Amino acid sequence: MRKNLLCLAFAFILFLCQIVIWTAFFKPSAEESIEILNEGWEVIYNDTVYENIKLSALRRLIGHGTHKGDTLLLAKDLDALEGMDSPTIFFETRFSAWRLRFGGQEISNRYYDYLDKNRYIGCENHFITLPSSTGKVRLEIELKVNEDGAYSYYEAPVLGDYRNVIKYLAYRDFFVFMASAFLIIFGLMFFAITLGFRSTLPEIKMQTFSSLLFVTLGIWFLTQFRLLSLFVNTHGHETELEYISLYLAVPIMYMVIGSMQDYLHYKPFIVFASTSTVVALAPILIHALNLDHMNEYLGIYQFNALVLACFMISMLIRDIKTGKITNSQAIQLAGMIVLTISFVINVFFYYLEVVGVYEQILLSKVAVPIGALCMVFAALINYYIYISDSYARKKENASLAHLAYADGLTGLPNRSKFEQYLTDLDKSDKNYCILSIDLNGLKSVNDRSGHLIGDRYLLEFSKALRKSAPEDSFIARIGGDEFVMILTGNSLNKAEDVATKLSRELELYNAADKRIKRSAALGYAYRHEAAGADYHDVYLLADQRMYANKSAMKVRARHNA
Repeated sequence: MRKNLLCLAFAFILFLCQIVIWTAFFKPSAEESIEILNEGWEVIYNDTVYENIKLSALRRLIGHGTHKGDTLLLAKDLDALEGMDSPTIFFETRFSAWRLRFGGQEISNRYYDYLDKNRYIGCENHFITLPSSTGKVRLEIELKVNEDGAYSYYEAPVLGDYRNVIKYLAYRDFFVFMASAFLIIFGLMFFAITLGFRSTLPEIKMQTFSSLLFVTLGIWFLTQFRLLSLFVNTHGHETELEYISLYLAVPIMYMVIGSMQDYLHYKPFIVFASTSTVVALAPILIHALNLDHMNEYLGIYQFNALVLACFMISMLIRDIKTGKITNSQAIQLAGMIVLTISFVINVFFYYLEVVGVYEQILLSKVAVPIGALCMVFAALINYYIYISDSYARKKENASLAHLAYADGLTGLPNRSKFEQYLTDLDKSDKNYCILSIDLNGLKSVNDRSGHLIGDRYLLEFSKALRKSAPEDSFIARIGGDEFVMILTGNSLNKAEDVATKLSRELELYNAADKRIKRSAALGYAYRHEAAGADYHDVYLLADQRMYANKSAMKVRARHNA
């Protein structure tokens, strides 16, 4: 097991290394330069003018985040764009209608018609192609804010050739994209696998909910970083998908925890999980009914997540004290704790940005994807250990069942299995044939040559019996030298063939080793010969015929002597 776990760890590290390598591959070269437009802006915030500033410093100059109804005009003089094949500017808007002018001419605008209707405007990335210019041209981006707290920090626009801008963004967000794609693909595959095992391993439902959590987190990462709209037309609903997936993460985590220790039957857990689910779904419903916007409830969601973290820690401490946590479950919990810590880091830097103390750094943005990948690794280890232990138990149970119903020397079914088999047959209308087979001379071999040779005789006979039996027959050793065979279906009338083949197989052993004279007496009877009776009567009839055959064999042996 240790070797396999090391292989899992190596595969996980290899995946992270591949992300690093591919990220380096997308890093723009000197020839593929882009310009990050952070400095030299003139900003008009409502009626206040700020000149020659950095966008990253704008929040500190204003002193607070934006409010609904605020207007920002960001203006900057750009150098000539004549050297670019397809000059493109990339910028992000947050809950705002926007308009872009270049050289005094309006190039593009969106969502102004939403403002009067109070329709929801999400967060979006924009790629706007600019006309070529031979001299300095003024760029203006106008933002009409539609939500409180839309801008706590201002992301600098990026200017360059379209291909280079795309490559720069791929480089910047490649880790998040790869982590998201992995979580979604792995989650869907893992979900299908766990459903396949659900009928035989019902406790695996914890892994089923974990796979749903991976898919949900993957969608959240894609939408949070505005990556989903690069591949799918979200029709302006990417931010709504972001908040829906984020809000659903907490109820799913409750289901993961609840399945782990069967807390789904524990009343305090049901109360916490139900309340949390209502808190998570209510903003989505309110938003769908157009009563309010779901992003307004982010603080409530974060408090909800904090309650989950505290509840999870308390339950964990209780179960560790009582010894309920298995090794595999401890690993799964460790992964969930790492994910929880990553959420805490993300939220901590988020609020530092909201209050204007410090902007979010890259680590805080990718902390949750890293935590989710750690949880995936923990889930894989948990799954491996759980499946290994489950199959080990299953194999052990099968082995115990085999010992209970098998003869220790020959490996054939014993008398208990024989009786069970015939009891089941008697419940049906099937005809069957019982062959009673008695090994000749076993006692004299034991007395003369010892029990080791006697055991060898029994093993050789059981092999000969197997070779002589039809494929669908049942064979058992029900006593020291007593064997039975039951024929049904297509083999029902092959008793004489069995007797002939068995005699031939024994003669082959006799020819190879003349120390033992191997032979057997055989008698058989059909179920219809004892109409209305059970298998005992059929077996007694077969046994009587076997003894008659044994007596005839003795008479022939004396006559030949």
